[in-house]
Amino acid sequence: MKTFRKFSRVGLSCLAISIFLGMLASLPAAAEETKEKAGLLGPWKATAELSYVVTGGNTATSAFSLGTNLTRKWTRDSLTFKSFILRSTATTYDRWAVGTETDYYVVEETTKNLVAENYLLSGAYERKFSSKLLGQLGASWDRNKFAGVDRRYMVIAGLGYAWIEKERTNVKMNAGLTYSSRKYIGQEATSFAGFRFDLLGEQKFSDKSSFSTLFVFDENLKEMKDWRFDWTNSLTASISRAMALKASYKMLYANLPATAFLPLFDDLGLPTGLTVPYSLKKLDSFFTTSLVINF
Repeated sequence: MKTFRKFSRVGLSCLAISIFLGMLASLPAAAEETKEKAGLLGPWKATAELSYVVTGGNTATSAFSLGTNLTRKWTRDSLTFKSFILRSTATTYDRWAVGTETDYYVVEETTKNLVAENYLLSGAYERKFSSKLLGQLGASWDRNKFAGVDRRYMVIAGLGYAWIEKERTNVKMNAGLTYSSRKYIGQEATSFAGFRFDLLGEQKFSDKSSFSTLFVFDENLKEMKDWRFDWTNSLTASISRAMALKASYKMLYANLPATAFLPLFDDLGLPTGLTVPYSLKKLDSFFTTSLVINF
C-alpha cells in the first residue's frame, strides 16, 4: 500500500500512443458482415498524436513524440494497430578562456546526449461473443533503454468484459495469459509466462471534451516479485472534427527494475577496471501535450 500511496503524489497520466505491429487479420468475421464487406476493405479509423518542443540559444534541448492508432471494426470483430515513439535530447556547453585577463579567447565544446528514448509497437484482434463478453489476441514489442529494457516481445490471449457501454461512458476490463521474451541491457534474454489485467475507462464531458484512463498490470508467473504496471490518464479537447489538443500523464512502474553496471573507481578517483551492479529506479513518468489529428 505504501507503493501506491507514493504514486498518488505523482499525479495522473500520459500520452502514450503507439503505431503498433499487428497480426491475425485473417481470423473469421461475422458471416452476415462478410456479405456486406469482403476482408479488410471497409473503412478504417486513424489518429496521429504529435508533440515537438525545441529550445535554442544558451541552452539546446529537443523532445519529440509521435503516436498512431489505426482501427478497423466489423459487427463483432475489430483490428487495431498502435505505435508510440519518444525521443528527447539535450546539448551541454563547456566553455573556458585561454590567454590573460586582458587578452583572451573563449573555447567552447558542445556535447549532445540522448536523455529519453521509448518505442512501442503492438497489434490486437478482438471478437465479441455477446454484448458484454469478448475475446482477444495480441502481440507487442517495446524498448526503453533508460529504464534498462533493450527489447521486450509479448503475445497475449485473453477475455474481456464490457461493464458500461453508453454514449458518453465506457468501461471495459480484460484479463489473459501472456508469454514474454525480455532482454535487459548488458544481460542475457529471458522468457517467461505471465498474467495481464487491464482496465480502460472513457468519459465524455461534452461533445468537445473527454477524459480517458488505461491501467495495465503485468505479472511474471516465473518470478512473482517481477510485476509492473503502465498507467495513462489523458484529457482531450476538440478544436474541430479533425483536430484536438491532448494532455497526458503516464507512469511506468517495475517492481524489479533492470540493473545497470557502473564503473568502479578507488578512493583517489582512479579507475579500477571493475564494475558494480546498480538497481535503476522503479518509476518512470512522462507528461506530454500533443496535437491529435483524426483521419
